[in-house]
Amino acid sequence: MSKHTKGPWVARRVSGPGWPGQVGYAIDFNEDQEQVVDFVYEEADAKLIAAAPELLEALEDLKREIILSDVDMDYIDSHFKPWIEKARAAIEKATA
Repeated sequence: MSKHTKGPWVARRVSGPGWPGQVGYAIDFNEDQEQVVDFVYEEADAKLIAAAPELLEALEDLKREIILSDVDMDYIDSHFKPWIEKARAAIEKATA
């Protein structure tokens, strides 16, 4: 069971705390606008953070499908090993 806040997360444009005219983004995890992150300056960063639950789920699903499939693991290792290692590292980083 994941210890993370359940997705989906949504990036929402907000005014800056304390500085008139400052704009940033909050990352909400429900319709009550409860936040995972309260202020991010860059829209691209906010979108990446908001996508985190889906990205993690996609990597975990891919890992599970490869492990449970009857695909030739020698073929997988010889053709996809660098990307699989990156996926494993990203999952570890997100869940450790």
